[in-house]
Amino acid sequence: MSKIYLVKIRRLLVDMFIGVHEHEKRSKQRVAIDVELELDYPAEGFSKGIYKNVGCYETLVNKIKNLAKEGHVVLVETFADKIADISLDDERVISAAIHVEKLDIFSDCEAVGATIKKSRNEIS
Repeated sequence: MSKIYLVKIRRLLVDMFIGVHEHEKRSKQRVAIDVELELDYPAEGFSKGIYKNVGCYETLVNKIKNLAKEGHVVLVETFADKIADISLDDERVISAAIHVEKLDIFSDCEAVGATIKKSRNEIS
């Protein structure tokens, strides 16, 4: 029997330049990011409290924040795809599901966005 566990980051909020329109290149927008990573269950389990065996939320949050500061991104899909790649840099991660939403686009809906899912076996 194989065992996995999930690492989740919910509603990480960043201000960034994102979008296809000219005004979106000049003004930052609020963006919400959800991350769900599937990892192999550590052989030693979790009871020993060995930090090196688990995914680090802080490291990933900081990498996402830095990515948001790198400059204008045209599509939310592109941003989500880059976050998935960063997530899969950790060899313990089997798959990554990244959901990115722009929050203040339309007055009559809460958010618009996209989800990218990638698995290690699909990475070349």
